[in-house]
Amino acid sequence: MRPGGALARIPVSVVIAILFFIICALFVPRFASFGNLENVARIAAILAIVSCGQAVVLILGGIEFSFGSSVALASVVSVMLLPAAGPAPAFAAGIATVVLVGLVNATLIAALGLPAVVVTLGTLMIGHGLAASLAGGLPLDAAASALFKWPAVGEVFGLPVAVVCAAAALACLWFILSRTELGRRFYLVGANAPAARLSGIGVRATTFTGYLIAGVFCGIASVILTSRVGSGQPNLMSDLPFQTIAACAIGGIPLSGGRGSALHVLAGVAVIAMLNNAVVLLNFPVAAQQLLIAFVIVASVLAQKLASSSLAVLLGLRWRSEP
Repeated sequence: MRPGGALARIPVSVVIAILFFIICALFVPRFASFGNLENVARIAAILAIVSCGQAVVLILGGIEFSFGSSVALASVVSVMLLPAAGPAPAFAAGIATVVLVGLVNATLIAALGLPAVVVTLGTLMIGHGLAASLAGGLPLDAAASALFKWPAVGEVFGLPVAVVCAAAALACLWFILSRTELGRRFYLVGANAPAARLSGIGVRATTFTGYLIAGVFCGIASVILTSRVGSGQPNLMSDLPFQTIAACAIGGIPLSGGRGSALHVLAGVAVIAMLNNAVVLLNFPVAAQQLLIAFVIVASVLAQKLASSSLAVLLGLRWRSEP
């Protein structure tokens, strides 16, 4: 085995996440306590689930901006249907709403060949507009229901439901990307769509499936998020798509497509979740929080760039960005 071969299989973002955890544990009061880490995991779960969908789209060479309006629209639909239909059908309707948005995106991008940026920005604005119209511009309080709150506060085998769902989403993403023919096609289409088409891969069908899968991931997250806030909010998590893009970028998934894995998603989400928690524990002003988060995002991407080029050459290592 070549020296450093084991390290070559570790994404740079994982090293960054581990170092960041050590720094926070040493210098941020109460950060390493069990209660705080559990809270970090609960909050990070939603971002992790949706980031799995964003990762699929980025690997395909696309991008998804409509996640924020999708979860907002799902929350409004779920709360509106809750009194008449009950929690389970209401949540199912919310998931179906998000998947429908994903279906629209998939059709316009894959079947009609429209730019992903334009399409998803358009559905972002349409989704917020529909949510605001349905809710009358104001948050809708959910009817009291223990089952409605279960996705947010319940546990499965002693673990929070949200954390279990996030782990399942990451496992599902890993399986799709590393163990299926569909995952292989995602990489090939993202790396070089014309070459993939010449090799017999249905580029449009693969792209369509990718955006639909992203909608399913987002739909699952919308249930947990709606349960957590206990209301239907037209502006719920409006920055969610940008958070997922940041998580994937920090994790090492390039916007150019063709590379990425579930491990990269996990590392990127962990960094963002720990950073958000640390600045709150340190009582940083909001403006300082935003500046620090932006700095960490740029620094993380820069560190990975250096590690994959000059630093890798100096150390004789080959840092891998793909599974």
